[in-house]
Amino acid sequence: MEDFDDDDLKAPEALKDMLISEIELIRETMVIVNMFLGEPMKATVNYLQEFDPKKTKDNE
Repeated sequence: MEDFDDDDLKAPEALKDMLISEIELIRETMVIVNMFLGEPMKATVNYLQEFDPKKTKDNE
C-alpha cells in the first residue's frame, strides 16, 4: 500500500470556501422553509384532527 502525502489530500482554500458557502446557503434555506411550512403544517394537522370523529366503543 502506498503512503499518501498529506499535501495531496488537502483541498485548496477556494474550494473550502465554496463548500462552506454552499452548506450555509442550504442551512439558511432549510430554516426559511421550516419557518413557512413546518410550523403551519403542524398547526394544520392539529386543527384537522379536531374534526376527526372521536373513536368510542359505540363507533367500533
